[in-house]
Amino acid sequence: MSDDSGPAITIDGLTKTYGPVTALDAIRFDVERGQVFGLMGHNGAGKTTLIRVLLGLVRPSGGGARVLGHDVVSESLEVRRLAGFLPAEFSLPGEMTARRFLRYVASMFSLPGDEAARRTDELLALFDLAGDADRHLSGFSSGMTQKVGLAQALVNRPRILFLDEPTSGLDPLARHDFLDHIGKLAREDGVTVLFSTHILSDIEAICERVAVLHEGKLLARGSLEQLKAEHGAASMDELYLALVRGPKAAG
Repeated sequence: MSDDSGPAITIDGLTKTYGPVTALDAIRFDVERGQVFGLMGHNGAGKTTLIRVLLGLVRPSGGGARVLGHDVVSESLEVRRLAGFLPAEFSLPGEMTARRFLRYVASMFSLPGDEAARRTDELLALFDLAGDADRHLSGFSSGMTQKVGLAQALVNRPRILFLDEPTSGLDPLARHDFLDHIGKLAREDGVTVLFSTHILSDIEAICERVAVLHEGKLLARGSLEQLKAEHGAASMDELYLALVRGPKAAG
């Protein structure tokens, strides 16, 4: 049974190995509810593996984790019912329209026809896509594609949202709009967001607290201001370099 009073995510010694490769090395940290939490690290740091373990898509080799009070192994279906996910490698079925695609996603969550139609229209309006609802997705720009990606992750009204490199490839205006949507979800709707990225400016723009991964190890966790002060860093670049060049496992 879930515990609404606890953290949104609890990670306790989570380890994942692939043969001789350790993708996650005894990771431990919590994410409080209703915040945008940054998962920071270069490509290959272990961010995607961690998200996939938390969603129950990959089985851990050791340790454990809970999402909204549910065990990610034994209650993975319940975790996915409550979560939204925008993967890094996200592509749209070009032959579908935006409206048809979102209704299809709604059907995967067993939303009745009328409710699916209402939710689809709500999301199309929210992301300024109503005028493009019946266009084929193959003609959408990268910014529009990411809007549809975020919309599909919100179809089931998730209590927690997992975003993996969501702004990669977006131009500055599209990136600004996307980050604005994410911030509103946390502030106005109380959605917990795990925001994974290697783009340091995105972390600084939207995240309250962060965990920094490097080669599967947790180097640091805490508020940005706290971490900058601890490492004498004036910028995100300086902080990241200080952590990576002098890695210490966070206690």
